[in-house]
Amino acid sequence: MPKLLKATYLADQEFLLQETRATALFYFPGPILWLVITGLLLLFTAAPLYGLPQIPAWTNVLTTLAGWFHLSDHTLETYATGLFLLLVFLGLIRLLVRYLRWISTVYAVTNRRVIVQKGILGKDFDEIPVVQVRGVDVHQSFGQRILGYGTVRVSSEGGSRLGNEDWLGIPKPFRFQKLIENAAQAPPPSAPAPWPAASPPH
Repeated sequence: MPKLLKATYLADQEFLLQETRATALFYFPGPILWLVITGLLLLFTAAPLYGLPQIPAWTNVLTTLAGWFHLSDHTLETYATGLFLLLVFLGLIRLLVRYLRWISTVYAVTNRRVIVQKGILGKDFDEIPVVQVRGVDVHQSFGQRILGYGTVRVSSEGGSRLGNEDWLGIPKPFRFQKLIENAAQAPPPSAPAPWPAASPPH
């Protein structure tokens, strides 16, 4: 049974081959690095204002900047603390947006369709029937290959909007590619045999 895809979206005789979200390694390293850097700068800058241990090298930088702008050290530290506090807040907002985007998008392959499900409370579905799939392209940079994810693009007949999108951060993208291609090449599931008619009474 699907764990990420809405189970009631699957039709009769349709079964799930794989479902996945983009890897967290695609969404979170940037915002987390931003928070670490701005958080440390905030701590170093606010330290003199609150009597905390100071970093001499950073204190010298602030003193130099205060001289350039003709401000006292205390005034520059106050302004800089407010600036870095704002940058930390923006980093938290960015991290939240990335998290919501991560959990709201699911990619799935069934024996009949390639599906992208979007949304948290409400759900939107885009799909490509596997019989319309004409190719699956995978792109991986060197770093992405090390981390085990890549970009997948499915080309299809009819100029489907879904077929013109890059799916970013797909884990094990070549396995995902193979599943789609195998589903596209497999024969459609056969209809169940009709129930034999009852013999007329003699």
